[in-house]
Amino acid sequence: MNILQVRGDTNAYLRLTPGIPSLNLLTMAREDLAIELRTAMYQALMQNVVVRKEGINLVVGERSNFVNFEVIPFHPDRAQSRYFLVLFEEALLTAVNLSTVNSESLHPADLQREILELRQALATANEDKNVAQAHLQSVIQQQESLNQDIKVANEEILSSNEELQSTNEELETAKEEIQATNEELITTNEELRSRNIEQHHISNDLINLLGSINIPILMVENDLKIRRFTPMAQQLFNLIPTDIGRPFSDIRSHLDVPDLSGLILEVIETLQTKEQEVQTLAGYWYILRIRPYRTTENRIDGVVMVWIDIDAMKRSTKTLELARNYAETIVETVPTPLVVLDADLCVNTANRCFYETFQVSFPETSQISLFQLGNGQWNIPQLRSILADILVSDVELHNFELEHVFEQIGQKTMLLNASKLQREDQGMMILLSIEDITSRKQFEKERSQLLMQEQLARQQAENSNRAKDEFLANLSHELRNPLTPILGWAKLLRSGKLNEAAVTRALEVIERSAIAQTQLIEDILDISRITSGKLHLDTSPMDLLVVVQSAIDGVQLSADAKNIEMFAELSSATVLGDADRLQQVLWNVLSNSIKFTPSGGRVEIVLEAIDSHAQIRVRDTGKGIKPDFLPYIFDRFHQGDSSTTKANQGLGLGLSIVRHLVELHGGTVGAESLGEGQGTTMTVRLPLVSITQELTPPSDVEPPVFTLPLSTSKDGGRGLEGLQILSVDDDMDTRELLQFVLEDYGAQVLTVGSAKEAIAALTENLDKYDILISDIGMPEEDGYSLMQQVRSLDAKAGNIPAIALTAYASDKEVQRAIDAGFNKHIAKPVKPAQLALIIADLIAKKNV
Repeated sequence: MNILQVRGDTNAYLRLTPGIPSLNLLTMAREDLAIELRTAMYQALMQNVVVRKEGINLVVGERSNFVNFEVIPFHPDRAQSRYFLVLFEEALLTAVNLSTVNSESLHPADLQREILELRQALATANEDKNVAQAHLQSVIQQQESLNQDIKVANEEILSSNEELQSTNEELETAKEEIQATNEELITTNEELRSRNIEQHHISNDLINLLGSINIPILMVENDLKIRRFTPMAQQLFNLIPTDIGRPFSDIRSHLDVPDLSGLILEVIETLQTKEQEVQTLAGYWYILRIRPYRTTENRIDGVVMVWIDIDAMKRSTKTLELARNYAETIVETVPTPLVVLDADLCVNTANRCFYETFQVSFPETSQISLFQLGNGQWNIPQLRSILADILVSDVELHNFELEHVFEQIGQKTMLLNASKLQREDQGMMILLSIEDITSRKQFEKERSQLLMQEQLARQQAENSNRAKDEFLANLSHELRNPLTPILGWAKLLRSGKLNEAAVTRALEVIERSAIAQTQLIEDILDISRITSGKLHLDTSPMDLLVVVQSAIDGVQLSADAKNIEMFAELSSATVLGDADRLQQVLWNVLSNSIKFTPSGGRVEIVLEAIDSHAQIRVRDTGKGIKPDFLPYIFDRFHQGDSSTTKANQGLGLGLSIVRHLVELHGGTVGAESLGEGQGTTMTVRLPLVSITQELTPPSDVEPPVFTLPLSTSKDGGRGLEGLQILSVDDDMDTRELLQFVLEDYGAQVLTVGSAKEAIAALTENLDKYDILISDIGMPEEDGYSLMQQVRSLDAKAGNIPAIALTAYASDKEVQRAIDAGFNKHIAKPVKPAQLALIIADLIAKKNV
């Protein structure tokens, strides 16, 4: 009863039910139409007639109306089943007023017709009733049949459920079994995978092992087919990879081994390893070793043949035999006594030289203890102990000197060497060599004495030469430095062009420089007098306090200039001495302390009488002395810093003069310092005297004053007009002189006091300066270092003409200056006109 087609608006009669959509007509019919429609459809189906129903009350929502429908069965020609056409229409019922109808008002004919209509209506109603009853009976039967079918279906469902439950339980059991089986399979797969990996690694290891073994190895199976071989076996038997699996008897080898196959079969049968020496056809020696091939199940599955190369051993054995004979011949002819001792230290063998040297024979020594030979002349405890240690701990006796009186040959010095010998039978032996070095020791002793004397003399000469060279270089520098301002200012004074202030300044500088040079000359003369023994003292009793105080007064101005505090604690002490020389000693000591003490430091002077000596102790807070230089501080020409970069001038003679003068007075002088930056303590000790005489005061010796300043002039002309000159010198007087002179020649001059300032000036303006004039000996960085830095600059500054104006005037110093990059070397002092001409010449050459 499914709907095939719909025409018109059927929403008032049909509706879709909730859930899965269905096109069944009886299902889609509205509730008020369902029963009537079912009855009409059944009647049309059973009787194959058109069935019409009218006046059916249909309520849709709040609206109520009457519906007529008609079911028309039809059978198309080509269709095998019948179809039904259901037509719906709204019916308008006319109300009949029964109250107005009565039998009296009706006409008999009308009454008869009315009765007939009622009978027809009654018959129709009865027919409908019968049809409804029949349909109801049919529905009941269908319901009973359906119930029966449902009951049977329920029983089948219950049975199916029980079967499904049983099947489900079986499936669960099967699932568990399958899961367990899967786990076992996974474990088995992992084990197989692990074994495969292990087998793969083992296979790789085996391949690499066989490939890296430098030994021919060949494996064959029980049927003598080739299983595996190494690369060396491949070369020995001319094998190729495809020979694996071939019978071994098919392979032709270079080995001269009769019945090798028989040996292999014998090893397989007896399971005993076979080993024998074999040769190739070319005469090459191997050891053939055949062993059974055992599997992991301990099953014999062939053999493994190994050829061990012994050709070198065979040949070396023959060589050793020849060498042994050769060595025995040498041992017999060697001029050194040799003896072989056994483990009991008995003589096993000895060479001919041993017998001849010690005047013994073979029967007298063979198998006799070494310590019993010659009435026990070798029985020396130290030798016995050393030989015992050689046997026990593998030590060697190396150049053991033995001086002894031997029975036959007298007093000798022997040189013993011994080492352990290991024999093939594991026996211990000692080879002892004995060399007579009596003459050699005597010669070495004499030679060492001569060599020591020669080395000492050479060292002294080298030290003297080095000290002399350093002294001469320093002397030249120290003499030329004061000469430069003296000559320069003198030249300017002669020109008559200086004003009064400049003249006064020039005279001060000339005087100061002359005093400094006079002091240098005096020091040199003092050293000369001391070394020649011509220095004489004019001694007399004196109070040392007066001498010390006078020396303090002499250096007070220098101390004040550096803001150094002078602290003196003086006691009266009478000594016998030369007042001038003692004042010279104290002035040198105090000057050194002030020179090497930085500004703001402190110098303490203590004079006291201790026991039988007067002790003067000078302690400063200066730079101190290096520990390695302290022993040489009083030596001539020795300076803590003698390089060209030293910050303090001097010849290194002052403390040497101090030591000699103090020693001439019968005293001592010493120096103490904890190291650099820890200050220095100088101690002078002089013997006291108790003679009552008139005490002699020291003469008024004016010590040299070390200060700075200077200025300069010219000789005439202005030949340096417009030149920019950079002058570098650590001496202020020299800088002033050069600036004055060169500016008077028309040049523009910048003077600086160090290499660092010079580099800064050049790099500030690379193209500004036309010429550079530099001193060599300057603190921190000398002129050589400055020149190297200048030549490394770019552009014009790197190629600037340069003059080395220095007091280092030796040929060596001149060449060193030129090698460093200077264009010209000029020794101090220099005349202004000469300097101007050299500058002009360099500028002219540069502009060519």
